[in-house]
Amino acid sequence: MHAPAHAWFAPCAPGLEPALAQELSALGADDVQPEAGGVAFKGKLDVGYLANLWLRTANRVLLRVAAFGARRPEDLFRHAVQVPWELLVAGDVPLRFEVTAFESWLKRDDLIEATLRDAIRKRLSEQGLPTQVADLPPGEDAALLQRVQVRVTNDRVTLSLDSSGEHLHRRGYRQVTAKAPLRENLAAGALLLAGYDGTMPLLDPMCGSGTFSIEGALIARKLPPGLHRRFMFEHWPSFRPATWEFIKRKAVDSSLHELPTPIVARDENGGAVRAATANAERADVAQSISISQGDFFKEGAPGDLPGLIAINPPYGVRIGDEASTLALYRRLGNKLKQAYAGWRYVILAPSNDLTDALGLPIRTRVLIPHGGLKITLVFGEIR
Repeated sequence: MHAPAHAWFAPCAPGLEPALAQELSALGADDVQPEAGGVAFKGKLDVGYLANLWLRTANRVLLRVAAFGARRPEDLFRHAVQVPWELLVAGDVPLRFEVTAFESWLKRDDLIEATLRDAIRKRLSEQGLPTQVADLPPGEDAALLQRVQVRVTNDRVTLSLDSSGEHLHRRGYRQVTAKAPLRENLAAGALLLAGYDGTMPLLDPMCGSGTFSIEGALIARKLPPGLHRRFMFEHWPSFRPATWEFIKRKAVDSSLHELPTPIVARDENGGAVRAATANAERADVAQSISISQGDFFKEGAPGDLPGLIAINPPYGVRIGDEASTLALYRRLGNKLKQAYAGWRYVILAPSNDLTDALGLPIRTRVLIPHGGLKITLVFGEIR
């Protein structure tokens, strides 16, 4: 008898949906459907394991456990008690409900949460299992915490279980950061949207804590970004440890030990170079990246072949007033035109005005929320 396919949803930063959909299709997920803010897909439990291990651009991986109509708490309870929570929720793991309800008769978040807790307790009790489904006490460590996402729209309830635990951008390697660190899944998404697959050189000339170059090395060597961390699904009663170990072992066995093309990281700040080196060592890719101290405006392009240059320039309070930032981006564009003909580029900027100041031919602009800002990713090729 075949195991059933489950419905899943991987949220991501708006703008990264195309890259995430390609990742899921490459993993063998079924019925991959990009939506605003994420990608829906289907697959067995091991597909969920693979998604958590391999996805570079997702925020989390959610298992959609139920969807039904409900206008009253009794309806909510009746449907929720039929969900096989005994396979999904460990009685000793605290639950946290994240409720969003609008355009529905079920409006009170506290009532929705209380009803769902009662339904889960009843279901677990009927199976003779522990029923501690209380929330996490204040001040306790939130690492071991099962999130239950509840969406109620037009009297339609969708229940999802977070299979990831900590946000997926937390790969486990970045313990040392430079100023204005770039989230790992955003860096990976920018590289993938730029067409980077490891077959061209990569230059990260203002590397900071090394996120672009480390994510590039993981892509180039076909290493999964989630290899050095834990996931919430490992605490599910239905978790299959042997399957998980096999998936991880297969991932490592199929990775590349040598890079097909070079990856170079530079920064004029010695502290940033040390941070990037320490992070690369934790990610097990230090031998794959040439990290050195250097001023982008004084250094030339590495090697003879053009590749991809990925830049997260300093901006805002890091360098001073708006005029200084604008001057920096103009100078940046001039340097690229002078020394990097034939190279592709991806550059981050906090505004469209700054991307215009580059004076480069822009193929694509992608607006992405990051750290409370709306940043612009620009992609193109330097003629």
